[in-house]
Amino acid sequence: MNSIKNILLLLLLLTFTAITTVSAQAGRRPFTVVIDAGHGGKDPGALSSNRKLKEKNINLDVALSLGKMITGTYPEIKIVYTRKTDKFVTLGDRAQIANKAKADLFISIHTNAAKSTRLNGCETFTLGSGSSAEAKKAAQYENKVMELEENYHETYKKFNSLSTEDYIVLEMLRTHDIEKSIFCADAIQKNMIKRSKRNNLGVKNAGFYVLHQTNMPSILIELGFISNPGDMKYLSSDAGKQALTKGIFDGFSAYYKQYGRSKNTARQDAPPPAVTETETADTEVATSSAAPVFKIQILTSDKVLKAKDSRLKGLKTSYYKENGMYKYTYGSTTDYNEILKLHKSIKSKFKESFIVAFRGDKKISTRTAIDEYKSNRK
Repeated sequence: MNSIKNILLLLLLLTFTAITTVSAQAGRRPFTVVIDAGHGGKDPGALSSNRKLKEKNINLDVALSLGKMITGTYPEIKIVYTRKTDKFVTLGDRAQIANKAKADLFISIHTNAAKSTRLNGCETFTLGSGSSAEAKKAAQYENKVMELEENYHETYKKFNSLSTEDYIVLEMLRTHDIEKSIFCADAIQKNMIKRSKRNNLGVKNAGFYVLHQTNMPSILIELGFISNPGDMKYLSSDAGKQALTKGIFDGFSAYYKQYGRSKNTARQDAPPPAVTETETADTEVATSSAAPVFKIQILTSDKVLKAKDSRLKGLKTSYYKENGMYKYTYGSTTDYNEILKLHKSIKSKFKESFIVAFRGDKKISTRTAIDEYKSNRK
């Protein structure tokens, strides 16, 4: 009799545990990745010289393959596609799909083209005003698809009138997303080149509409130049597309291990690490100040750099350690307007730089710091 009672109690306990587990999982939103295959339908994108190879098809092949790789390795991740077939999707709708899904990461996949058939290689972009003339041309080319929409002049009027200063302000407001975007872009670019052995054109920033409109870390990948004979042959082959896809997946995996796993395992974010000071700029202020301190993050390294390292370009810097990486900053002031001017003065040297904020030795939201600064000024 007691054994029967024990069995019943055990069954009740298991049932309660199962219900509790399901309820907990139901309340925990999965890490969501939106994969955007650029172009589609009436918009073929770039065409090869013989017009047989279309960008839209390359993009879709890689997007679908990437999604399968991710879910095959990380079944807990939710994948959302902006398109799974050959259909036209507006730039605005692509971004809205990501925003509606409350995505944790947006990956837009494209294939480049240029007038010169000599240009070749892979590159990855984050949002910005344009780190080079080539980066701006790439954004202009991809944004040109908006002209296929009715009343596009009115729809995209505000976006097309954005100035460099507007992008700088946007970067300030989206510092956390931009920082994650750069980490993801770096990881993907590095692994794409490692897998494909293609020409490395690096990580850049530019004003892509889909990146501007998304509310999460976002990157845009250019797999290669369909206008280059070598890249065209590589992109038309299954082996080439598979190598590039594996490279993107490897880079994504590095990003997911850094920023995503804690979301799906319901771990609390670790507290912001202390700032470790090395050489500091002349504008350095005491980190114990109650007011937020603004700095400019110029680069990230996996090891401590020497003071005269060429990558620092002669600046006297500080660094803090976060997620196992050493993040170098320049300048330090409680005056937001002052840091804006300082950032503008070095933007040409450090195109991927952005403003971060600290209170004491703890990193805080830049948006929170800006709001506090403005409130104290009233």
